[in-house]
Amino acid sequence: MNAAKWTLLIVTAALLIYMAVDRWRQPQQLQRVRQSVDRLELALQELSRTQRQLAEALAKQPAVIPQGNQPTTTTVHAPAFDPTVQDGNPKLGVNFLMPYDRSHYHPEWQGGTLKAFGSTPRGLNPLTDNSSTSNDVHARCNDSLCERPATHPEQWSANLAESVIISDDYQTYTFTLRKGVRWQRPTVASQAKYAWLAKDVPLTAADFKFTLDLILNPAVDCPALRNYYEDVEKVEAPDDHTLIVRWKRKVYTSLSFSMGLSPLPRHIYGHSADGTPIAPEQQGVAFNKHWFDEISGVVGVGAFIFEGYEPDKVMRFRRNPDYWGAPLHFDVIELNLEVKKDDAQLIAFKNGQVHTHGLTPLRYKAEILDHKEPRFAALDPNDPKAGRKGELAWTRFKALNFSYLGWNIRRPLFSDKRVRQAMSHAFPKERIINEVFFGLGQAILTDVHPDNQYANKAVKPYAFDLERAKVLLAEAGWSDSDGDGTLDKEVDGKRLPFRFIIKYYSDSPEWDNTLLIYKNELRRIGIDVEPKPFQWKELIRVYEDKDFDAVVGGWRMDWDIDYYQLWHSTQADVQGGSNHCGFKNARVDELADKLRATFETPERIAIAKEIQAIIHEEQPYTFFRSGEGIFVWQNHGKPATDLYLKGVTIGLDTLHPLVNRSAANWHFRE
Repeated sequence: MNAAKWTLLIVTAALLIYMAVDRWRQPQQLQRVRQSVDRLELALQELSRTQRQLAEALAKQPAVIPQGNQPTTTTVHAPAFDPTVQDGNPKLGVNFLMPYDRSHYHPEWQGGTLKAFGSTPRGLNPLTDNSSTSNDVHARCNDSLCERPATHPEQWSANLAESVIISDDYQTYTFTLRKGVRWQRPTVASQAKYAWLAKDVPLTAADFKFTLDLILNPAVDCPALRNYYEDVEKVEAPDDHTLIVRWKRKVYTSLSFSMGLSPLPRHIYGHSADGTPIAPEQQGVAFNKHWFDEISGVVGVGAFIFEGYEPDKVMRFRRNPDYWGAPLHFDVIELNLEVKKDDAQLIAFKNGQVHTHGLTPLRYKAEILDHKEPRFAALDPNDPKAGRKGELAWTRFKALNFSYLGWNIRRPLFSDKRVRQAMSHAFPKERIINEVFFGLGQAILTDVHPDNQYANKAVKPYAFDLERAKVLLAEAGWSDSDGDGTLDKEVDGKRLPFRFIIKYYSDSPEWDNTLLIYKNELRRIGIDVEPKPFQWKELIRVYEDKDFDAVVGGWRMDWDIDYYQLWHSTQADVQGGSNHCGFKNARVDELADKLRATFETPERIAIAKEIQAIIHEEQPYTFFRSGEGIFVWQNHGKPATDLYLKGVTIGLDTLHPLVNRSAANWHFRE
C-alpha cells in the first residue's frame, strides 16, 4: 500500500516538473497535465481513505485465542491510540484538522451555467451587512481558515489554513496558512480609475489581522458580530503565513470564530478609491461607508469571482481560474433576482429557466400530493426516494433553522410573561403545521433543533388551549372593562386596548394563512391583531430598529450552541443587535457566560438545557417549527442545453442530512 502511494507521489512530482518546463509553450497540453494531476491526487486520497479503513477494521477485529487442539491463529493487536490523529475534533497541542478533501471535483465535469433564484441584498459589506443574502454572496467568493466538511459538519478540516495548533487551555490559536493563494482582481480593476488594483496580491496573515482589527474596532457598525470576538486579546502576524489569535480567557465560541474566520482584502479596504492608504485611526469610520461597497464590490480568495449585479434583476459569479482549491463544476452561477412571486418562480422552473428550486408547502400540496404536475413523481410512502424518478425530481429535506413569533418585551402589551404564555397557548401550532404546511416541519419548543443532543426534551409544550390563555390574561390584569369585546388594561393612567400589529415577510401565502388562523383564534379571547406584510429589506430594518409590537422571524441554527447573541441582556439595547425582543434575564446571562467558558460536552448540554427551560418559561418567542421543505431540480432535460443537472443524488445519499443539498457534486457533463 505504501509502495503504491510513493509511486503515485513520484509520478505526481514528475508531472509537476513537466508542467513547469512546458508551461510557456503548450497551454492545451498543460490543461491535460493538470487534469491528470487532479486524477492522481484523487487516487492518492482514495488510497489514504482505504488505508485508514483497513486500519480501523483491523483495530476492531477480535483476537482469536487458541483452544484445545484448534489450529493457532495469529492474534491481531489494535494499534496504540494516537493523539495526533487528524479527525477534525479540536484538541490541544496538535494539528487535528482533517485534510482538505478534493475528492468531489472531477475536471471532466467542469462547465456550464448553474441558474437559480436569488434575492437582492440590502448591502454587501462583509461585516456590517450580516443578512443571510449577503453572507451567501461572500461564501461563494471567499474562503475561511478552516471549514466544516459536508460529510462531517460537526468536525473541522483544513482550508486556507493547512494546520492549527491550539494551546494555553484553548486561549491561543496558531494557524499556518496555505501558500500560493491570491486575491481575486476586482472587476473594476479594468477601469483606468482603479488601475492601481490591476495586480496580483497574495493572501497573507496580515489580511486576517486587518479583519479582526476592524471587527474589534468600536467605530465599525457590526455589534452582533463583535460580541463573538470581544474576548480577543491580541492578534499577531509574525510572518506572511503564520497567524496567532490570543484570547483573554477560555471561551468555547473561540473555536468556531477563530477557525471560521474569513479574510478581508486589506489592499482594498485599507485604501481610498484613488489608492491612497487610509490612516489607521480613520479605517473604522471609513469602513462603514467604504467606496468599494458603494460600487457593490466583492473580492475574495474563493472559487467564484463576483461579476456584479443589477438590483432586482440578475447576479452573476464566474469561476475563478486561479482558485487554489477544488471548486464547484460550473463556469458560471447566475441568480435571477427579478422573479420574486412564488407562482412565477415555479413556472420559470418548469420551463427550465433555473435548475433548482424549492416548493412552498402550498405548491408541494398542489404539484406533488395532488399530482397537478405529472413530471413530478407521485409520493410513495414506502419509498422515500420515489421523488427522484420524475422528469422534475424532488426530495424532502431538513434545514438547520427555525421560525418563530417574537414579542417586543419593551412594550406594555407583552412585558408580562403570562401574556406571552397566553399568546403561545392561543397559537394552534400542530394544526397550522398540518393544514398550512402540509406536514413539512417539526413543532419546536426551543431554539435548538429537536434532533440535536443539546435539545431539552423535558420542557412541555404550550398546548393550544384558549381557556388557559384567558386565565393567564386575567391574571396579568387584562379584562373587557367596557364590554366592547376587546380586552383592555389600565397602563400609566390610560386604558390600553389589547390591539397590536404583527409584522411579517410578504410574498408568503403560508404566513398569510397562518396569521389569518391566529387572528381568528385571538379574536375569540378578546385580542385584535392586524398582520402587516413587509418586503425583506424593510423587515430587516424592523428587526434592527426594534420597530414592532410583534414580528415573525427565523434564525439559522449553528453547530455550536451559544446563547449570547440572541438572549444575553447586553445585546437587548444594541442598535442592530439580534436580541430584538429585548429579553433580559440575569440567570440566563450567567449561564450564557458559563456556557462560553465550558468545553466539556456533558456539562455544556446541562447548561444549555437549563437556559432553554428558562426561555421556555419566559416565552420571548412563540417557537413554531424547524425548517423542512421540498427541494426540486431538473432531472431529465436535454444535456445540450444544460438542463439536465447530474450528481444531486450523490450528495443526498452521502452527505450529512442537514447539508446534503451541497452543490459539490452537481454537474452537467460526463
